[in-house]
Amino acid sequence: MPRFRFEYPHDVATVFRLITDPDALTKRCEALGERDVKVEVSEEGGTTKTRIAREVEQELPGFAKKLFKPTNVVVEREEWRSDGDRKIGTGHLKIVGTGASIDSTIELSPTGSGSVYEIDFQVSAKAPLIRKKLESFIGETALESLRKQHEHFARVLG
Repeated sequence: MPRFRFEYPHDVATVFRLITDPDALTKRCEALGERDVKVEVSEEGGTTKTRIAREVEQELPGFAKKLFKPTNVVVEREEWRSDGDRKIGTGHLKIVGTGASIDSTIELSPTGSGSVYEIDFQVSAKAPLIRKKLESFIGETALESLRKQHEHFARVLG
């Protein structure tokens, strides 16, 4: 199960406001070259829900070029709750029309000097002959995307 970790010099509340702000999420997607971005954020019963749909272009490895398009619609949903001074989330990302998805658990916790964002995720792909290779590629791509997303947010926070 891949894990990503990013440390912020800002408190949990500041980072959480940014990563659940519809305008900030839209700008993050656009900064990463994603197109046709649609963001929804709602609050319900102590749960913050985000939904981001966007078009993502990805250079595909040789083994996947004949089976998949380089441009796909990605739909990402997260649900966040407070747990003391932490924020705990679950996520689901679907690459529409490919049979591939990512399920995740997320934690945003205070540190002595700020906060840390940690996500563990599991990739699943429904491509029998190349499933393992495809899941590995998607996992590596997801880690790189997470790095770029959080570097963007860190620049925004200054």
